[in-house]
Amino acid sequence: MRTDPTAVMTAVTPILAKDRSASMQAIADRAGVSRATLTRMFPTKQAMIGAVAEKILDDCARVLDQIPETASADEAFGALVRDHVAFAQLWNVVYIEAGSLQAPNLARRADTIFEHIVGVFGRGQRDGFFRQDMPAPWLAATFCGLAETAWELVLEEWMGARQAPSFLETMLLRGSKA
Repeated sequence: MRTDPTAVMTAVTPILAKDRSASMQAIADRAGVSRATLTRMFPTKQAMIGAVAEKILDDCARVLDQIPETASADEAFGALVRDHVAFAQLWNVVYIEAGSLQAPNLARRADTIFEHIVGVFGRGQRDGFFRQDMPAPWLAATFCGLAETAWELVLEEWMGARQAPSFLETMLLRGSKA
């Protein structure tokens, strides 16, 4: 049985992504913890969702902070793709829940992270790595949307976890045209 809050939040995240209406008991059952353990860590579902959202934001910030300003566009993009799950969860959980939690601080942090992703794509456009005929925010949103799709396909076992980064990179850099 899990008792580490980080491990519990990791287990809870895909449950919330798939079924936002799940009860605390259902979440505890699917996460492999007792309801007592879950409510000891998170007294309410709102508190649990807020903690999960903060963890996702922290994960995204960690990935972005590890990309040096001097990194090539290829290296920066590689870091985003390698750790795409954090950005998938940002799109799937944080943006959706920030409004329902009435948590402007979460929304602001999510917006700041998204602006940083836009910056990575903008820098890549200036370096000639990404096409310049599409706005950097569009490329960043496409990355986050495709990351979410890849994560969900892995969760549904339609794709292997090791395949996801390669598929994500292929779709973003070469599209779906044969």
